[in-house]
Amino acid sequence: MRSNTRIILLDVGGTFVKASLGISGKGAVEGSFTHTPISSDGTAEEIQDAFRTAVGGQMEKAAEEGYGVSAVCVAIPGPFNYRDGIFMMKHKFAAVYGRSFREILGDVVPSDVRLAFIHDVNGALLGALTADPSLRTGNVAISTFGTGLGFAYAENGKVMESETGSPAKGLWDLPYMGGRLEDYVSRRAILRFYAELGGRLSEGEDVKEISVRARSGEEKALEAFRLAGRHYAAGAKDLIASLNIRHLLFAGQIAKSFDLMEDEIRKGLGEKIGISVLEDIQGTVLIGAASLQMNNQTIEYIKH
Repeated sequence: MRSNTRIILLDVGGTFVKASLGISGKGAVEGSFTHTPISSDGTAEEIQDAFRTAVGGQMEKAAEEGYGVSAVCVAIPGPFNYRDGIFMMKHKFAAVYGRSFREILGDVVPSDVRLAFIHDVNGALLGALTADPSLRTGNVAISTFGTGLGFAYAENGKVMESETGSPAKGLWDLPYMGGRLEDYVSRRAILRFYAELGGRLSEGEDVKEISVRARSGEEKALEAFRLAGRHYAAGAKDLIASLNIRHLLFAGQIAKSFDLMEDEIRKGLGEKIGISVLEDIQGTVLIGAASLQMNNQTIEYIKH
């Protein structure tokens, strides 16, 4: 039977709000995607206008197709008050610090429409668990490689969160080699490794160009990725072992070059841990956001 409602899904980044209509527990509706520019360094009015444009456009699209909207489900990085929907970031979206998401949306969304929030890395993991039932047995984790190093884990299908709704455990700030692990496993780390090895990039070139050179056989580029893989395994091994992780997912922009790090990571973590790459992280995050509307909640909050 055709449902007469849809949900709205948002994946909030620092430069775009990705939005779509969604079906509860399933994910985005094909053909409904929009990308609304947003500046996380913008004024409160600019940030508010971007969110209202993104959500308002989906509200109109749902109405045109004859649907009501029952919920807006939001995947957004932290720090954020995921229980109450309040912005807590000072490095991004600082102009709306302390304001609620509902206040920012104003009358774009009726008061009876539910708002639900999830950390974007937890959202990716929840989406993976929803899409692949085989991951719901035993402990599973996800690492996201990109500007930073994200991490989340689940125990028998339950995504484990802190009291604030952020991932229960993190990798980025683990003490490592006089700094923290993210200093050695991230975009900036690979750029640094490449430069230290004597590699040179032209203005505007980035990790993508290093990966192209690595695949063409350039040893400096290959070694930059190998170093990131070695450091990841060395820095993350103890936490992954302590959580009894049986399967580890990798996602994010740099994870697209995972094959260049894979041997080092597998060697460092050992053969008992299954490893795979999450190819469509945006789609998976939106599946996770859609799962927030399910009656049988799959998230469990725990204290650190």
